Amino acid sequence: MPAKSDPMICSQCGVEMNLHAEKLVEPTNAQEAARLDLALGGLIEEIYTCPECGKAHSRPLS
Repeated sequence: MPAKSDPMICSQCGVEMNLHAEKLVEPTNAQEAARLDLALGGLIEEIYTCPECGKAHSRPLS
């Protein structure tokens, strides 16, 4: 399994966001397909939420 990413900072508040969930997503282009985890059959995306303003962001697990 890939390593955890660095903390995400909220673009609105500037505070560290909480890792809320990880979800499996299908690749949508050739670059993502090249990073496909064959054992899982997709890519893992991290979902973050801000404890201050509630804004949500996501990014691929690096």
